[in-house]
Amino acid sequence: MVLGIAPRDQASGLRSVPAASRTWTLAVTSGKGGVGKTSVAVNLALALAQAETRTCLVDGDLGLANVDVLLNLHPRHTLQEVLAGRLTLDDIVLTGPAGLQVIPAASGVEALANLSPPARRALVDRLQNPSTRADVTILDTGAGLSRTVLALVMAADEVLVVTTPEPTALTDAYAMIKVLNQRRPELPVQILVNLADQATQAREVYEHLARIVSRFLGREIPLAGWVPRDPCVERAVREQRPLMLYFPYARASEAIRGLARRVAARRGEVRSGGFWGRLVEAPDGERSSSDEGK
Repeated sequence: MVLGIAPRDQASGLRSVPAASRTWTLAVTSGKGGVGKTSVAVNLALALAQAETRTCLVDGDLGLANVDVLLNLHPRHTLQEVLAGRLTLDDIVLTGPAGLQVIPAASGVEALANLSPPARRALVDRLQNPSTRADVTILDTGAGLSRTVLALVMAADEVLVVTTPEPTALTDAYAMIKVLNQRRPELPVQILVNLADQATQAREVYEHLARIVSRFLGREIPLAGWVPRDPCVERAVREQRPLMLYFPYARASEAIRGLARRVAARRGEVRSGGFWGRLVEAPDGERSSSDEGK
């Protein structure tokens, strides 16, 4: 069962928020690479768009961007040029399958991988643009606990931590949850178990992690769902084809479609300031090493 936000009159809570900030943002993140985080983010965003939810996918893996690769898109421009002031967001936003809006990042650009507060402010000034209006924004972050990853994650309305049955993935997922709990304990966090062989394994993985979180952090973390290990996922990545389009009846596709329904149902209050505004206010932080919080 997924614990959701109680239904409310969303309109009353959003009247004071600027139109460009009203999108509800879900950060998809992980404590380590190799857990299928980007594939989950891309296909979750696509499943929402297919269900006629206005959706924007932001490639927030600023150091190693590959959202465009999985969608077989070919961006001519990236966030790097917006940050530099040469282009506006309108110039770089791509329209993907099912009307999905995609904001590409800049692969391999070191400056974007470690944004300073002034650089973040400059970026936000250029990102407040009507072209990005969406009901839901899915943010694919980098993996790990770098300063930039944490700033992006903590600016979201909710966080989905992706893990797998591998012990190292569980250890790093706990490290991510621990740091988020220390810095922003009120931030809603859920767990998604990816690459599980069967439902019982996914449940065991979740319960193991949830027990550790409860014992050491005193917090209950709900299970968002699980995605089975499916050869169609690897094939889709290899062929640069969106899983949800080319293998819509694969087991993984069905699982992500179910996750999309739950995400749409639990989409709740947009926190004050909107995602980009909160990113500007994010603390720079003194620590940025990959072992922070372990």
